Amino acid sequence: MGPVTPADREFEGGFANALMLKDLKLAVEAAQGVSASVPMGAAAGALYQALVNTGAGGKDFSSMINFLKGMRVEQ
Repeated sequence: MGPVTPADREFEGGFANALMLKDLKLAVEAAQGVSASVPMGAAAGALYQALVNTGAGGKDFSSMINFLKGMRVEQ
């Protein structure tokens, strides 16, 4: 038996999607403050916003994998 991961616990616990979204927004804002281009940060932020909008804000950020695969992330 291997280590327990968030996926083994239906993505409960861990670092929440809502916190990932907050941090991505802060990073993009900081980059804009120094005129740095961070298109991948902005794209990641948009994806996490879409995931949070499904009600999965409290799920672990690794639940993004299922979201990207088109699988529903249970609330």
